[in-house]
Amino acid sequence: MIPYGNDIEKAAQIIKAGGLVAFPTETVYGLGASAFNKVAVARIFEVKQRPSFDPLIVHISSIDQLNMLFESPIEPLVYKLAELFWPGPLTIVHKKKAGVPDIITSGLDTVAVRMPSHTTARKLIELAEIPIAAPSANRFGRISPTKPQHVQKQLTGVEYLLTSDEAVKIGIESTVVAIDGDTCNILRPGAITLEHLTNNGIKAESNKEKASKALSSPGLLKSHYAPLKPLYMFSRLPETFPSNSGIIVHSNKYNLPDNIKTAITSDNNTMTEIAANLFESLHQMEDDPSIDNIFIEVVEKNGIGIAIMDRVQKAAFHTEQRYL
Repeated sequence: MIPYGNDIEKAAQIIKAGGLVAFPTETVYGLGASAFNKVAVARIFEVKQRPSFDPLIVHISSIDQLNMLFESPIEPLVYKLAELFWPGPLTIVHKKKAGVPDIITSGLDTVAVRMPSHTTARKLIELAEIPIAAPSANRFGRISPTKPQHVQKQLTGVEYLLTSDEAVKIGIESTVVAIDGDTCNILRPGAITLEHLTNNGIKAESNKEKASKALSSPGLLKSHYAPLKPLYMFSRLPETFPSNSGIIVHSNKYNLPDNIKTAITSDNNTMTEIAANLFESLHQMEDDPSIDNIFIEVVEKNGIGIAIMDRVQKAAFHTEQRYL
């Protein structure tokens, strides 16, 4: 078991000494190391069993730290996005400074950066006095963690698991955008939607073809966020389910059989609640030994529903994204 507690100063000292710390953000739990310690960052890949071609996000606690990561001149749009959405669940991809380790960027000339809004995460980065490279604190390709126990069941070899009374509120990873002059392209959908960007005067697009040409952002692989059991999607509740099934639905309107294990992400189909509880419901189904197959209700691809379905479809990739 990973040693755990709420001692932020201890966690910061571990980061400074080249160790790994799992810590909460407003999106999911991250697995952090000093961004400029190549050996420590390499251990992130080792512990997560993450392929080296998948770049990491670097977390900062102040705008001043951008000067350590982004090549000058920094695009004006970066500062506009930061003013609107930082601290918060938006990651910005920009041309990197030469000193940013290639292991973080998978050899690309860009680096992904965000400023989390979670108080514990921000304080950890501040006390560590260095940007922290941190993907989600799970085994590569598995369900993302939103609670400390999700980290404990998937990872070993981590020096400390930092806990907090402050909840992981959003529950899915950050929106990632790439800067191209006065335009930003959404590489990975998240809680900051295309509508959020355009309604604030940002010229934005969601260009999947452009995003797929290179893994310039985490979360672009076809299979990701997956439970260890088969996951099937449905748009209309089937009349019958196989025995030993678990069902994830997004409202309490269904009259489900008593012998079917059920997880309800939202009482009334509220998208932010569905997002916040999505990974927790998948963990719940994965951890139940009486469940062999998992079925999950789909949502409409509008607003944050785009991000929810991005995670669900990738989690269900190995069952051919089958709709019932």
